[in-house]
Amino acid sequence: MRVFMQSELRRLVTGSKIHRFLSLMILDSWKYVPLRKYLNFRKLSLFWKVCLHAQQNWASLSSVYDLTTFVENSRLPGALVECGVWRGGCAAVMATVAAKARSNRKLWLFDSFEGMPEATQEDLGEDAKWLSNNRMSGRLAPVGRNVASINEVRSLLFNELHLETSSVMIVKGWFQNTLPEYQRHIGPVAILRIDGDWYESTRVCLENLYDNVVAGGFIIIDDYGFFPGCRKAVDEFVERRALKARLTAIDYSRVYFRKC
Repeated sequence: MRVFMQSELRRLVTGSKIHRFLSLMILDSWKYVPLRKYLNFRKLSLFWKVCLHAQQNWASLSSVYDLTTFVENSRLPGALVECGVWRGGCAAVMATVAAKARSNRKLWLFDSFEGMPEATQEDLGEDAKWLSNNRMSGRLAPVGRNVASINEVRSLLFNELHLETSSVMIVKGWFQNTLPEYQRHIGPVAILRIDGDWYESTRVCLENLYDNVVAGGFIIIDDYGFFPGCRKAVDEFVERRALKARLTAIDYSRVYFRKC
């Protein structure tokens, strides 16, 4: 009985919100965030609310918060766009900052809501093989990883955070199918956040939406340091366009750059 109770207690603790907040949100970014930065109570309150809906650490969410705040304070035109939403935690941070600024800025969210598609041969490394379940043919078919639903996103944004439904557009489908169709509907973009993991997903996002980003706008790449395929897609795009992109590291994986 004692062994069973210890096992159940361990399971409950490791599956709890406080454990996720401390392990993912705090410890995962400890090297990149000065201690005093964790005492920002506006961020602390918001990040606590969204932590079960995010795969981001404090450094990542804080960067999104700060860049959105900068965009609002600078009155930079354009929508906020996220490609790769999962349960909506990062989107919620952007939307909350925009809502407080009362700028009527639109938030566009793109995700398959079926999880990740198959990887390609450009997606090197054991992590890519594991996450794709060794399915590397590049088909737009779910591999059963990182699956979330639109309802989870809507619940966070509209039920828990009480954000305006009219300011948020959620588009379900593979990037290859949705982005070419919605590119012209989105219009100018102030922040483009790409969390597509794979080479092809990242490439498609950049090819379809980079030109929408206004001068002075920001492009955030979630998986640049983690997935070689993502990094290759970004590096190829920057080189092909001859962009003067100065990549700024957020943590061990995430980077952003500002469009000249």
